[in-house]
Amino acid sequence: MSTKPKTAALRVVTGEVLDPTPRRDRVRLHSIDDIRLELGRVYNDMRDGSLDPSDGTKFAYVLGQMVRIFETRELEQRTEALERALRAQLTKD
Repeated sequence: MSTKPKTAALRVVTGEVLDPTPRRDRVRLHSIDDIRLELGRVYNDMRDGSLDPSDGTKFAYVLGQMVRIFETRELEQRTEALERALRAQLTKD
């Protein structure tokens, strides 16, 4: 007796656990250079048709936001270092 496979919607209604949707391997994004490389991969994937441009655009947007976060943090760290150096100089005088 052959049974027809259940659709995903029916499996949800009946409370069955669905397999997770396939996704790319996790990508290391711990530096500006990591993000730059990933942005290049996204661009190349869109160019060769292996990534839908609407998805690629979303990935590129998020990667751009991550770059801004890294840049802001870098500026914060530099500002804090300058303030510490200035305080140290003022306390010496």
